Amino acid sequence: MVESSTDTSLLSVAASTVDEASTLGAPTIGEVTSTSSTVPPTAADSTTTASDSSESTISTHSDKDLADGAVAGVAIGCLIAGLVIGIICGWFIRRYTRNHSRRRRRLHGAVISRDTAINGPIALEPTDKSIKLENFILQATPEKEVVDMLRRLEVIIEQHVENCYHAKPIDVSVPGLAQNLAGLGISQNSSGFEVEAVVGWCLQPGSRRRMALQHVISHVLFSSIDCNSRSPLTILPEHVMAFLGSIRPIEKYREDFDIMSVILTRWRTLSSLLLHPNPNERTPLELSESAVRQQAQDLANALDAFLHYFVAPDPESVQRQRHHLHIMIIDAAKLGYALFSHTSDWRFIYRDEATKRKVVTCVGLEKLSHQDGRWLTSPQLVREPTLVVV
Repeated sequence: MVESSTDTSLLSVAASTVDEASTLGAPTIGEVTSTSSTVPPTAADSTTTASDSSESTISTHSDKDLADGAVAGVAIGCLIAGLVIGIICGWFIRRYTRNHSRRRRRLHGAVISRDTAINGPIALEPTDKSIKLENFILQATPEKEVVDMLRRLEVIIEQHVENCYHAKPIDVSVPGLAQNLAGLGISQNSSGFEVEAVVGWCLQPGSRRRMALQHVISHVLFSSIDCNSRSPLTILPEHVMAFLGSIRPIEKYREDFDIMSVILTRWRTLSSLLLHPNPNERTPLELSESAVRQQAQDLANALDAFLHYFVAPDPESVQRQRHHLHIMIIDAAKLGYALFSHTSDWRFIYRDEATKRKVVTCVGLEKLSHQDGRWLTSPQLVREPTLVVV
């Protein structure tokens, strides 16, 4: 009951309040609601609106930056992918080109082989299309210098015989001397006289002995520096002479003589280039005394097996003869190396080809080819042999 009376009194107060407000002209609740809907925004509302606008702008810029970064990333990725693809394609193209070139060469070789089998040999391509070897091979020793070296050797041989061998009679068997001479390469075919005839001249005192000894020394000495010789006594490069001794002599290539002679000449000049200690200098191949020391010693021993019969037995004479013999062999080797590395071919004249009755005391020299290896129509006589009538 108390609560009910209280509520009734509150309602009465509220009603009276409304009536007073109405009487004073205050807006009603509906009017208040309508008015509030048209009231301009307050400061708080402006702040809220600006905040929303700022957030919208930031969101827009963030989206734009994100889009630009994505585009740049895609572009860089495309560039890298393009480079990788280009490298791979280039590698495949190069490999294809290489394999294609090899295939074409094999096919070309097969066609050449088939054409050769059908049509016979084909001409070699000119060397102008390849490396010009003439720009690398050693320069030739001048012809005048070659002749001067030969003349110097002739003088040395004469002095050696005059100063180192006596003219007294000796007591030795002819067959023993003949065997020694045969071992040195003296024969009818090589020197023009039989060994017995040469031994007979050596046993005669005086000028005949000197003539015979010069003949023997000249023949053996120049044979040892002759590329065309098959003598086992040589002071030219050992391996080169061993190879020459293992192949057919050039004279046996009858129909192919011209081409084989050019090939052999080119092989010799290229071998000289490879043996040269400083090939870039392109100077003639020079003698190294240390390299030929053993060969010179072997040649001196072979000669002395025959010559020692004509040397005075005293130690001084023996020592002088051996020393002078060594000097003579070294001088001969210098000429041999100059001719071996020469671009032309040469030939020594060991016997009298005209009358066949004269003894050669110093060999002559012929030039057989041009400097490019082409053989001359006929040999060119550079120096005549020194001949003595028997």
